[in-house]
Amino acid sequence: MREIPRWSLAAVLLAIAVVARAPALGAQVLSGTVRDSASQAPIPNTRVLTLDPAGRATASVTTDQQGRFRISPWTSRAAARAGTVRLRVLRMGFRPRELIVPRAAAAAPYDVSIVPFPIVLEEFQVVAASCPKRADRAASLALLHQVRMALFATVLARSQSSATMTRLLYDRRVETGTGRIVSQTVRTRVTSATSEPFTASRSASMFNRQGFVRDANGAHAYVGPDAETLIDDAFASRYCVKLEGADRGRPNLVGLGFEPVDREDGRIDIVGTVWIDTLSRVLQDLTFHYVGLDRETSALAPQGRLSFRELPNGVVIIDEWSLRLAGGRAQSGGTTPEIGGVIARASWPDGSSWRAPLGAARLHVVDSQGRPATAASVELEGTDYQPKIDSTGILELNDLLPGPYTATVRDPRLVALGVPARPATLHFVAARDSTKESLLEVETADDVVRRRCGADVPSGTRAWLLGRVVTADGQPVRDARWSIRDEFGTAVVEDGKVDADGLFQWCKLPMNSRVNIDVWRESKRASASRIVMEPLTTLHFVLPQ
Repeated sequence: MREIPRWSLAAVLLAIAVVARAPALGAQVLSGTVRDSASQAPIPNTRVLTLDPAGRATASVTTDQQGRFRISPWTSRAAARAGTVRLRVLRMGFRPRELIVPRAAAAAPYDVSIVPFPIVLEEFQVVAASCPKRADRAASLALLHQVRMALFATVLARSQSSATMTRLLYDRRVETGTGRIVSQTVRTRVTSATSEPFTASRSASMFNRQGFVRDANGAHAYVGPDAETLIDDAFASRYCVKLEGADRGRPNLVGLGFEPVDREDGRIDIVGTVWIDTLSRVLQDLTFHYVGLDRETSALAPQGRLSFRELPNGVVIIDEWSLRLAGGRAQSGGTTPEIGGVIARASWPDGSSWRAPLGAARLHVVDSQGRPATAASVELEGTDYQPKIDSTGILELNDLLPGPYTATVRDPRLVALGVPARPATLHFVAARDSTKESLLEVETADDVVRRRCGADVPSGTRAWLLGRVVTADGQPVRDARWSIRDEFGTAVVEDGKVDADGLFQWCKLPMNSRVNIDVWRESKRASASRIVMEPLTTLHFVLPQ
């Protein structure tokens, strides 16, 4: 039987493109605001270009959340001599506008109005060069142009942005039918969108030649398109596009579907839909599935999704992406695998920032006496989160993807000694825009010493000592002996014994005193010199065998 395809997380690096301020400008710039001609409201995420006489773009920027732009069109001598510049303004859902701007306009803010128009909802077929011709070809191409214009805005900003993004990459199992997340692992990556953007692992021309599945060490690795792939002429030349039926769950969306012109034997391809919000005139998401697979793999119905988000500062990003074996009913336990990622937060040098509406947990960690267990450490299993407990025993876990988690709290001092102790464990399910509150009681090193010392508890002038003697392989040395001497050589404990776990303690040492501690068994010895006693000092001794 053929092996079920293995998924590669690297195969899902989908484009995260951002819109930011323009790069360093020349001495003379053209600045202004793009507005809706009907409402005069500023329009963010609008592409503004300057053109040379041949119609080629010489500079390109994107408006911010207030619809503002700054562009430097007179950087060349030829442009400076011309005295004017051709300006083109493009935004999805608005009629493109091109105008001649005199150089004198740079002296004051320059406003540009563009005319909105409704997105066409009649059914039609958009054609590549080899697609069947239809009577509504012109209208169809106009809508496709709008979609490509919006996709281009996300790609354009990649070269303009210096945003820092926190990505959460996940690998999870989802319950078939319900979509409930059964288990997951999450890894955090922080990158600059300029130096390390999310991109498809192949160019559009390579997709055309090789398809959307590649072999990796004898197994399939599924790859997906990004925004740059979809606006590439090499991609457009191979795909026909049509209007999909309405989504009943999302009545304000129109779907522009795409599929390959020809199906080639042995070629893995994709069929997908770009969903557009007809009210806000923004891209919503893109869904796709694979075709051309063998029968066994087709039964798993591998499919992908990426979603677009326009942020308050005018930035457009692909904030979520995933690949799933949707037809995985034959998988063990009734679950299907899914891999993908989410942008948790982003920040820009100008101080603007954004955080996704993810889950959170707030844990209050205490010892057996109800006091803050400030020395404890927390592990969020299956993740690389590194949370810390503050001085009040409070632990904050933020940027949690929806799904199940297990938090395990231990005292690292006991872990270092190898002392068996009862950890505190919490199982919880994170949800978007929700915070899980919980109280956790953990056994600490203080609890262990308090139990061993009985009623002889330290005061403000007394300190505790907890030590353990083990072999090089971590086994307790049950017949070891120990002694304590003060800094003047006077014996505090002359000849103590360890217990069956190799543990010993002393509960009557003066705070901040310096002591020397020796442990031995027969001729094997170990020591710790001039130890300054704290409220609780833990020591780990290894005796050679």
